Amino acid sequence: MLMSITIAQLTDTHLCCHPDAKLRGSRPWHSLKAVMQQVAKINPDYLLLTGDLADRGSPFAYQQLIDLISPLQIPTYWLSGNHDCLSVMREVLVHPLFHAPKAVIIGGWQLILLDSTLANSRFGEGEISPQSLQFLAESLEVELPTLIALHHHPLPFGIDWLDQIKVKNGNELLASIDRAPQVKAVVFGHIHAAFHQKRGNIDFYGSPSTCVQLDLPQATPLEKQPGFRLFHLHSDGRHQTEIHRVLR
Repeated sequence: MLMSITIAQLTDTHLCCHPDAKLRGSRPWHSLKAVMQQVAKINPDYLLLTGDLADRGSPFAYQQLIDLISPLQIPTYWLSGNHDCLSVMREVLVHPLFHAPKAVIIGGWQLILLDSTLANSRFGEGEISPQSLQFLAESLEVELPTLIALHHHPLPFGIDWLDQIKVKNGNELLASIDRAPQVKAVVFGHIHAAFHQKRGNIDFYGSPSTCVQLDLPQATPLEKQPGFRLFHLHSDGRHQTEIHRVLR
């Protein structure tokens, strides 16, 4: 019997110390609240938060995140981004619904949360540490359809300044993934825009921010709105995904 699960990916929420704080023309708390109202209507099985959850790593921001998400009663997996403070996240995101495992089996799939943050990065660039690469290799010994999540983009987006702050050692990550046919998709945040590129048999997906979007000259009015990505993972290894936008 074919079964499936639904995961909503929220990324780059950039919450600040105060709900009314503004960030580059957006109010992140209010924007995320509107996104969560749309997510609640869909009622996914899981939430996946792919970093830059706070703009400056404030504990107040992470508490706001809990306050906005926990009423939905949806298991939530998170990882950090270059704007986050991991030590503060570990202290604050201790709600029973919030989990930060490195790998988990859900609905017949393996979800691997891979840390791409680089301590003391100069411009916000990322890197997969040798320890994380080793962990990835060990996790990929599990022969289940696999979705890998990280914050930074491992493939070029095509904008010079943005690609200077992607995963520095993306080739090492890609080499590990190339040896694992069970990897079906890789999803990330960081770019504040929708992205899809197929590399071999693996789909790579970037997702819009829940607040401000990358300023692309060709973007439509809809593509400038906050959004999130929805994944449908089927037990036979297939998946579908779509972007949902929230009008402000």
